[in-house]
Amino acid sequence: MSEVAPQLRARLRDALERRVVRWWITAVLIVLVGSIASPFIAAAARLQGERDAISATLAGANLEDRDAAAVALAERGEVALFGETLSSPRLKQIGRDLFDTKGRVVDVPLVVEVLVMPRYPAWAPAYLVETPWMPFGIALAIVAAAVGSVWLGFFLGFMGVAAGTTALSAIGLAVGRPSVAFVATGMAGLVVTFTLLMRLLLVVLGGRAGWMAVAQTVVREAVRLRISLGFIVTVLVVLPLIPVFIDPASPLRYQIQTFMARSLDLAYVCAACMTLMLGCATVSFEIRDRQVWQLLTKPLDRLSYLLGKWAGIVGLNVVLLLVTGVGIFLFVQSMRARPALDELDAIAVRDEVLAARDSSEPVYTRLTREQLQAAVDATIESDAALKQDIQDGRRKLEDVRREVSTESQKEHLASQRQVAPGESRELVFPGLGSARAMGGTMVLRFVMHAGASDSHSVYPILFRFKDGSWIDRKFVPVQASTITLPVDLIDDQGRLQIEFMNVSFDAKAKEFAPGPTTFNWDQGAVQVLYRVGGFEGNYLRGMAVNLVKLSFLAMLAVCSATILSFPVACLLSFGIFLAGSMSPFLADSLKYPIVELGEGPIGQTVREIILGLAASMELLLRPFGQTGTNDALVRGINVGWGLVIEAVGVIGLAWTGLTLVIGWAAFRRKELAIYSGQG
Repeated sequence: MSEVAPQLRARLRDALERRVVRWWITAVLIVLVGSIASPFIAAAARLQGERDAISATLAGANLEDRDAAAVALAERGEVALFGETLSSPRLKQIGRDLFDTKGRVVDVPLVVEVLVMPRYPAWAPAYLVETPWMPFGIALAIVAAAVGSVWLGFFLGFMGVAAGTTALSAIGLAVGRPSVAFVATGMAGLVVTFTLLMRLLLVVLGGRAGWMAVAQTVVREAVRLRISLGFIVTVLVVLPLIPVFIDPASPLRYQIQTFMARSLDLAYVCAACMTLMLGCATVSFEIRDRQVWQLLTKPLDRLSYLLGKWAGIVGLNVVLLLVTGVGIFLFVQSMRARPALDELDAIAVRDEVLAARDSSEPVYTRLTREQLQAAVDATIESDAALKQDIQDGRRKLEDVRREVSTESQKEHLASQRQVAPGESRELVFPGLGSARAMGGTMVLRFVMHAGASDSHSVYPILFRFKDGSWIDRKFVPVQASTITLPVDLIDDQGRLQIEFMNVSFDAKAKEFAPGPTTFNWDQGAVQVLYRVGGFEGNYLRGMAVNLVKLSFLAMLAVCSATILSFPVACLLSFGIFLAGSMSPFLADSLKYPIVELGEGPIGQTVREIILGLAASMELLLRPFGQTGTNDALVRGINVGWGLVIEAVGVIGLAWTGLTLVIGWAAFRRKELAIYSGQG
């Protein structure tokens, strides 16, 4: 019996080497997966058709005109569809609040989802039938993986993993542990996909060019080395576990944001560490062990050697980001099917998290040249000590005017960002025409300071709009607060006018009272966020920027190892990576420097040197930190094409190219026979 299994495996391998057998298995797999996926695709298409029909019905509905569809929705929470009436007690409860002041439905997509949700088939997970492309895309991915395993020589392993995953999932579901099935399926999917794409990468790099041979060697080395393999395994194993440990009782938007923040940072940091360690190791170890002699004695120049090392690491990063990126995206889609706390939570998920949003900040007036000059003259004239310093030559008049001018402009702008008790200030947010055209909702986000800015205190604030409506809220100082607003508040010029009032409203007495203290806000702390695109395109652009940054890190590690030993190359590469990632925090800290080294000239000189070095480092590495996209994806901020172009141009071409030139110039002058080690 012990010899039967090896013989059977050998016969199966021989059979799978035949092209005819592979074509038959391919056809069977396509038919099998298609037959399984067809009910999901049909259900998703039916639900999408119902959504489109309801949207078309409500698009022209107007309660002010007593339109039949609008009246039915407002009074009974009903919508007629294909001779059938869809109703929702929740919509009936909301009633008139579903419509704006002009009688139009404020949020048609929300109404559609509330009506369609009970019509989801009970036999299918909600995320699989939410959109028609989801079941089709998953089926296509499964077919691609299965067929790829057949033609890449991994079919037996693929079937073994599939069988084991199915058994674990069945056991988990049988004992009432669906999380076991989720984790097992997620891990198996990521591992199988990574294995298949790695084999495909080796096929792609199987050309006869010298740099391709070097790149293929790097890919094979990455699988052998424990350094790089440890980071890869960590990502593939931990990712499916993250959703399991997120509290399902918290608001859905926070669940999704928590998962995205942890998973995106995990994938990027592990990929960056793997890139730096592998890039330094693969070159420095070959030089140390004299393996590079065998390569460079062949018709392979040193530039091709460096490009091959870089291409191999970049190819590995493409595979890793593709696997983790698709995995994170699918996990997010499955999590969004979890129940939301209420309609506001569902709206926040759709319009604030799984979206691409731009922002509009209020317009503040600046002092004109004449006003600024008058303010400077008045300040100097009223300050006797300052006038005396100028007359005695201790200070130059030009320097004083420049300092006073800057301070006067800052004070003028700051005065427009504060509201005293009982007073108000009107802010105008421009450039919202695209938000008005797209429809839906927008979000007013604000961070206020009041009193001692104690996080345990609460202060009132009231927002009044151009149409006379108003909203009263309570805010906690130094904590971000948001308010969802309908886009019909935007005027025809694409402007939103909001009056910030420092008053409180007593609902029982129906009276307004001044707030307890003045509140103010920093520059950029008040903004309107509005949807400009979908999550899918935004996510793809964000991952592309991450790949560009990883490509630079790969070149940095490879070129560092051509000059330095492995420990020193790692120290340099990781130092630049950490400094670049922390450059936004360094820029903020430079605004308020705290470097106390005494009052003497030596202490002041050392202080200036330290601040100068920090400022120079922040300036040089600023693009690396500014192009961070993970936080933007978590908060639903648009990763625009301008940012992608900047990342490609500055980091992908300029930085990577300059690093290659420096590394190649040093490498071509290096005497490998002397510096290759002992023994």
